[in-house]
Amino acid sequence: MTMLKKSLLDYGLYLILAVSFLRLVMTAIGGGVYREEEVAIAIGSFILILTFIYIQWDSKRVATAYASNLVDVASNLAQLNLTMAEELKVKSDARQTRSDEREQLGLVIAANLKVSTDAKQARSDRREQQGIVSAAELKTITDAALKISNSSRRSAEAATQTARDGMLSAEAATLVAEKANKAKTDFLANMSHEIRTPMNAVIGLTHILQTTKLDAKQKQCVDVLQSSSESLMMLINDLLDIDKMEALDIELEHAPFSMTAVLDQVISVMSVKAKQKGVNLIVHYESGLYKTYIGDSGRIRQIALNLVGNAVKFTDRGGSVSVFFANGGKGNGKKAITVTVTDTGIGIPEDKIEMIFGRFIQADASITRKYGGTGLGLSISQALAQRMGGSISVTSVVGQGSSFVLHLSLAVEASDSEKHYQENIIYLDMQANAAILPILLVEDYEPNVLVATSMFNNFGYRYEVARNGQEAVERFASRKYSIVLMDVEMPLMDGYATTRHIRGIEKSTASPPVAIIAMTAHAMKGDREKCMAAGMNDYIAKPFSPHQLQAVLNKNFETGVQA
Repeated sequence: MTMLKKSLLDYGLYLILAVSFLRLVMTAIGGGVYREEEVAIAIGSFILILTFIYIQWDSKRVATAYASNLVDVASNLAQLNLTMAEELKVKSDARQTRSDEREQLGLVIAANLKVSTDAKQARSDRREQQGIVSAAELKTITDAALKISNSSRRSAEAATQTARDGMLSAEAATLVAEKANKAKTDFLANMSHEIRTPMNAVIGLTHILQTTKLDAKQKQCVDVLQSSSESLMMLINDLLDIDKMEALDIELEHAPFSMTAVLDQVISVMSVKAKQKGVNLIVHYESGLYKTYIGDSGRIRQIALNLVGNAVKFTDRGGSVSVFFANGGKGNGKKAITVTVTDTGIGIPEDKIEMIFGRFIQADASITRKYGGTGLGLSISQALAQRMGGSISVTSVVGQGSSFVLHLSLAVEASDSEKHYQENIIYLDMQANAAILPILLVEDYEPNVLVATSMFNNFGYRYEVARNGQEAVERFASRKYSIVLMDVEMPLMDGYATTRHIRGIEKSTASPPVAIIAMTAHAMKGDREKCMAAGMNDYIAKPFSPHQLQAVLNKNFETGVQA
């Protein structure tokens, strides 16, 4: 049946084509006639049949080629399978070999693992044993650390206690230092008061004696007394200035003054000593100088006195000292000036120049023995110059002399007036002075009473004396006075309490306040302010000269006291 189907598929179209062609021939032979439609259908059938025959043939050809290819592929696959089978067998053999090797290796590893396990167990046993030992060692170490910790704690506690003790010692030392400093201040204040009180009598009586008729010998003795008392007073002031400078308590005044007048005073004071030594003292002022400057004339006078005094002291007989006051230029709205003091004295070694501005230092120890001095003057002068914004420079040649230059920059008074600021000049009108109400002098130290009353007599003033505070209050309550000169340290009632009582009397009686001027040997820092706080109006420190007393009296007579 299958063969029949295959034959029909293979040859059925050919058979249909042959039958159709045969019918066509037979019809043609039999004289048959075809209609056009039949002819067209017959031709179409032939074409269709031929087309199917061609398609069938081509399909067979393609199928045959595909089958041939399939055979080739199958052959190749068979060959590949054979090759793969051979390779698989080789690999299988190799795997078997490796499996055998792995099995053998596994046995070796197992043996090694057992050895390793045994070793680990041994090590574990050893560690366990060591752990027991380490625990004991750790306990020992812990105990030792605890002991060290306790020891360190005790050491820290001891160090803390030592620090506390040190802090307490430091506080105690600070307290001792403060007490020592206060004791030093109190000592200086007491010594200043105790020295100034008799020095006021010495200097004051010396000035009074100089106004009397003296013979040559007496005048010489009085001059020596004055020179000695001034030297002693300068030493006292130097010591107080050192204390003030250490505490930065030097206060500078800013008032108009005549520089030429200040230098004239210095030359006037030093000319006596220069004349005694046979030293020629020369002064020269550059032309075009301003007449009135603004500053602290007292401190400038102190510096100039020290420089000129040193020049005269260290210059031998026949030598010379020159003072030259000159302009130094302009700067910051001020006028720069220089005061040059040149001498032909002993000179200063070059390696000693930097030392001479130190405290208590002389260029040579033998100088102190030969010439005297404390070594404070230049140190104080340089400090004062620097406080005023200036300086002191020096050049010197041993055996030829020295040159000290004071450099200052001072403001000038705009009017540059012809005012006189010469404090040593006293203008007296005896008749006018006698018409003024009496001065009440409150003083318990008789030598100072003598000094002050002698000066009042020379000035022409009337006066009354109260020798303690209580007497002063009683006198003030019943009389009128122009001015009260008040000592501070007195028996029964001190000057502060006396002043407060007087102010109370004025207030209760509605009287105008009288000028009360402190006249005291208390000249330390804060003493002036303490007097002002007690109700006083002005202050003059002992010792004082006649011109200083007259100046403070004139000031209070002119200005009066504001209620």
